[in-house]
Amino acid sequence: MGFYFVDPETYKKYKDEILSYSQSVQVNTQEFLPEEKRKRPLSDKEIAAKMGLEERVVREIRVVAERDAYPIDEWEQALEFKDKACREYARTGLSSVTKKYLKK
Repeated sequence: MGFYFVDPETYKKYKDEILSYSQSVQVNTQEFLPEEKRKRPLSDKEIAAKMGLEERVVREIRVVAERDAYPIDEWEQALEFKDKACREYARTGLSSVTKKYLKK
């Protein structure tokens, strides 16, 4: 695949709206929330159709906006958390996240 980029003005124009529809901003539909506040995240393809943009443009804006929205240490903490949970699951068959809630 070749080099591809979205111009800065297009990025600025759409980034907040794309992030609000994406999995980066999640409002769990199972939470005890009023119906008007519940929403499921949309795929890049669904966002593109909703906004009248190319899927590739939406994907690039989303990926760059996610990197802009969260500091690097937050990404590193998430990777460490996922690594720990996966290793614990491989070792015991139960993730450390699940154990935390079972101990209550």
